[in-house]
Amino acid sequence: MSTAVEIKAANRRKSPRRKVRTSVKLECRKGSYGLGPSVTKTVLDLSDTGVQLIVSKELTVLGEVEVLISGYGMSQNIKRVATVRWQVRLEDGSFCVGIEFQKRLNYRDWQIIAAPNG
Repeated sequence: MSTAVEIKAANRRKSPRRKVRTSVKLECRKGSYGLGPSVTKTVLDLSDTGVQLIVSKELTVLGEVEVLISGYGMSQNIKRVATVRWQVRLEDGSFCVGIEFQKRLNYRDWQIIAAPNG
C-alpha cells in the first residue's frame, strides 16, 4: 500500500509581496534623476525590496529607474533608486517588469503602502 505525499515548493523570496493600497500612487521614471514622464500603467505587487509593474515603455534590464511613492497617510513622498531585474513584453505592447530597490523600504512605510492580507 503506497500513499502519495504532496511536497510544497519553498518560497525563496526575500520578503513577502502584497498588493498596493488603492490610495497609493506609484510613479516610475527612466534613469536615476527622475526626469521625464512616469511610465507606470499598473502596479501588480510590492515588497520592501521591490515592486512588480506594468509599464508603457521598454526599460533597460539592469538599468536604473527612480520610483516615487505617495499616498494618503504618508507625511512625505518616498523616493527610491532601483534596478530593473527582468522584463517581459506583453501582447498589448506594454511590459511587465520586476524592479529591485537599492535601499529597502522601512517596515512602517511598507505597512502604510501595502494592502492588508485578506
